[in-house]
Amino acid sequence: MKKLFTLTCVSCLVLFFYILKPAHAIFLQLTMEQIQEAIEYCQKNKNVSIATFSKPWTISLDKGYGSATLFTPFHNVAYKARKAAVEHREFTMKDIQQAVEIGDAFTFSVTVYGDDYNFSKYYSAKLYYHEDVIQPEFEFIPELAEASEFWPNPPCHSARLVFKFPTKGVDLNSVITLVVVAPGGEETLYDFDLSKMK
Repeated sequence: MKKLFTLTCVSCLVLFFYILKPAHAIFLQLTMEQIQEAIEYCQKNKNVSIATFSKPWTISLDKGYGSATLFTPFHNVAYKARKAAVEHREFTMKDIQQAVEIGDAFTFSVTVYGDDYNFSKYYSAKLYYHEDVIQPEFEFIPELAEASEFWPNPPCHSARLVFKFPTKGVDLNSVITLVVVAPGGEETLYDFDLSKMK
């Protein structure tokens, strides 16, 4: 009887913690149901601006100060499905497979602003996770920036940078901080709560 009572209590605790699992959480490997959910997100939001579409995965500073977007596997599938819809082409299984391959890294797209055409050349980034400082395993930094939406007024140039960081050892229900470092050493911090994202 005592064993039965203990087993019942354990079962209740397991069920309790299962119910408490966050409704949103990043998954590095998507199920077919999650892929379908991402495609449905695209279908519902394909006509909104890309900024609005990616808002659940984006942290934006004041206008003209930059933003950072995290491309999770879910976000990437939805984004690629939207791209296919805008281009009036089928979103194939091959497209899906390529989209979910992003799952072995935290991929960030970062928009920065400056006044010189080559201001972004020496930008860098790192990722804070608890006490750990994680360096990027891949980065794309254009040597020349483009005219910003403020042109010819400052900040008259903008650039989009890409940084990929390894996911190994990172709790997907935790907060990670992307630190974007300007050439002069000034740091801009973006806190991403992974437990609130898909």
